[in-house]
Parts: sequence; structure tokens; C-alpha cells
Amino acid sequence: MISPAEIERRKHVEAAIADSRIEGFPPPSRIELEIYDAYIRGEIEAQDLVEVYKRSRNNMAHLRMD
Repeated sequence: MISPAEIERRKHVEAAIADSRIEGFPPPSRIELEIYDAYIRGEIEAQDLVEVYKRSRNNMAHLRMD
């Protein structure tokens, strides 16, 4: 069963994606979607989203350089 908190987090993500589209940004990448899904499930706190995204970008950059 989906908790009320999960429903609320899903609404936050949907609003953020919609706002990005309005601003002309491309759709979320696979990595961004995985981060959003983890946030929706409650595995990542809202205040940690930017840091998690930055770390995932850095990890991907290192993989491309190797």
C-alpha cells in the first residue's frame, strides 16, 4: 500500500518535472529518474536530492574517463 507521504513525494516529483518542461529543460535522465524513485520511496530525503545527484554525476564522469 502506498503511504500518504509517498503520495506527497510523488506529487513533488511530478511538479518538478512539469516545471522543468515549462522552463525548456530536457526530460529527466535515467539516473535522475532513479534518484526521483528513491526519493518517492523515502530512501532519500528532500534536502539530500541535490547532493545525491551531484555524486551520481561525478561517478558517471569517472566511469567515462576510465
